[in-house]
Amino acid sequence: MIRLPRVPMAIIAFTLGLMYAGFGLYWSPSYQNPLLGLVAVVIYLAALSLTIFAFKSMQIPAWQGLLNLLVAAVLPRIIEEQVKPEMFGTYATWYIGGLGVLLGATALRRQVYFAWGGLIIATAEIFLWEGLENIPRSGWIGLVVMVIIGHAANLGLEQSEREIEKASEAASAAKLAAKRKEITRESQVKAFNHSVPNIKSMLQRTIAQKGRLSEDDRREAMLLEADLSDEVMGGALVAKSVSRAARLARLRGVEVYLMDDGILAQVEGVELEEIHQKVVDVITSQLTGKVTVRATSGNRWHVSITAFERGSKVPNVDWKF
Repeated sequence: MIRLPRVPMAIIAFTLGLMYAGFGLYWSPSYQNPLLGLVAVVIYLAALSLTIFAFKSMQIPAWQGLLNLLVAAVLPRIIEEQVKPEMFGTYATWYIGGLGVLLGATALRRQVYFAWGGLIIATAEIFLWEGLENIPRSGWIGLVVMVIIGHAANLGLEQSEREIEKASEAASAAKLAAKRKEITRESQVKAFNHSVPNIKSMLQRTIAQKGRLSEDDRREAMLLEADLSDEVMGGALVAKSVSRAARLARLRGVEVYLMDDGILAQVEGVELEEIHQKVVDVITSQLTGKVTVRATSGNRWHVSITAFERGSKVPNVDWKF
């Protein structure tokens, strides 16, 4: 959420509203009932103070928006009967500009329906009381402009917040992807270092026998290649139980492929053990053909397991979880 500089904005808005309250105090003695003019100023300042200074979040509660709408409905009724016709066009009708500040602040603080509702009610009362001929000099245009500005500022803030949220999500996704790549790279280096002694031993035997490996050695070389592929590509899919099941399956002639893009790096504990057990169950039960286990991003599931019996085009296992 965008955090605006609260204090400077509040001071500016309240100072503008306070100016209209000052006009109210100045003109009240000229009203037919000065006390009602003072009451109107007090009501206005109370609503304005709550709207500007109260509540930590940008959006004020609905009851405050409703209260401001009621002030917009009541204030004209209180003052209009106190204003003599010859005062039209003066700041004796200060409440019109004051309501512009109050309703504009209401729209800015995300109660736009109450702001526009208050504007409509106040407009109807102003038109009925002062007449169309006095509207241009009554301050009504300023009232409308203030509400429009408040509403437009609110829309701008909401749009900015959505853009910031999208950018934040994109940055988080990029950071997560980079972390996954780092984890995968570390796993690959670790796996390769772990396999170096076995690879060295096999190379020494190959050189000693001048490339003429026995059947057992060739089988062992193929298993070593598959184990190395699992360790490099399998990521978090590789566990002792999975490696043991994959090795036994390959001895039966089953092709086993384990591929983890790094999305299981954040999966731990019981959940990861359950994934390993499901993989082991499928590999162990497969007698011929091929088993492919993938943990890739961009799907609704963590892992997919697909198994085909030899010669079959229809999978006998197709799990996603």
